[in-house]
Amino acid sequence: MVEDAEFSQKFSVGIVGLGLIGGSLAKRLAKLANCNVYAWNRHNEPYDEAKSLGITCVEKVQDLAKLRPNVLILCNALAAMPSILHEIAPYIDKSCTTISDVGSVKTLVREQVKDAGLQDCYVGAHPMAGSEFTGWKASSDELLNGALWALTVDDSTEFWRVRNILQMIVSLCKNRAIVLDDATHDNSAALISHMPHVVATALANVLCEQSNRAIALQLSAGSWRDMTRVALTDSQRTRAMVSENRHNTAKLLRSVISELTFAANMLDNDVETADALEQEFFAKAQSWREYKYLQRNSSKTSTQQSDDAKQNDDANSRLWKYDSQINWQQELLESARSGESIIEFYGFNTNESSQLLLRADSSLNNL
Repeated sequence: MVEDAEFSQKFSVGIVGLGLIGGSLAKRLAKLANCNVYAWNRHNEPYDEAKSLGITCVEKVQDLAKLRPNVLILCNALAAMPSILHEIAPYIDKSCTTISDVGSVKTLVREQVKDAGLQDCYVGAHPMAGSEFTGWKASSDELLNGALWALTVDDSTEFWRVRNILQMIVSLCKNRAIVLDDATHDNSAALISHMPHVVATALANVLCEQSNRAIALQLSAGSWRDMTRVALTDSQRTRAMVSENRHNTAKLLRSVISELTFAANMLDNDVETADALEQEFFAKAQSWREYKYLQRNSSKTSTQQSDDAKQNDDANSRLWKYDSQINWQQELLESARSGESIIEFYGFNTNESSQLLLRADSSLNNL
């Protein structure tokens, strides 16, 4: 018989779906002595290996809810979300279990959670990690190394539920986190993930239409590889992901089209006529280049000069204390906008003792 998580002194996490993200999270948490990991997958192919790693696998998704874990995190495909939510809803003990997910779109998921009557125990989550590969076999306990998670809340979210998710992410996984609202997350995800997936796919489509594609591929190196890596993802998976955030993605694609149209018109001119335009176009993102340079340099410095790096980290860190009288959702959103992320978490037992250690990425200052 599986032990009820309520009666265990260990923190407990139930994971729905042992694919790339769910499997990686399960493998990472299963290495910890202070965490019980329960999992359900729609087929039991991963179960033998998962059990050998210390993961308790259950036969029905409802069984995860019945175990009353601290966090029940949905790592299933978004298409399956409504049915899974309705299956677990009658068995969720809202007094102890916080529901989360790992999807790249949050507005839609919150609507689905509300439809299942579980909105008061939901905190969205999106780990910024992944691969063009999928499934349990592609998962790894190292996939989440150094990952940043975006948490999403609304005005009704209770802070103790955010504490639960931070316990899993920051305290156990040793990852970082930021707290956003759904709309901010979805717009940002479209900018750095969904729109680039479409652009990478468009580049691959253009290649496949060219008569000299075989020659071009023989000449291809780092530039082509880096710009098209995500186009290697299963096309239906990419289509589903982009479709879930279609309006934000479409708006950003029009911005890209505008930039490319400007560049094409510019290059149609002769060199002398286009000189000033070319200077402007290619220098426009200089602040981003400087940010990346500082980021890389900071990484090298922290490896080579640990004492100086620690002093720099301390200078860019501050403690944030929860206060029930403030708009904590807005404060943490503004913290994220300023380039800060949550790197440590203190005071798991009560809201009033909760403190977050926030660290700013100083290389973002001039972006």
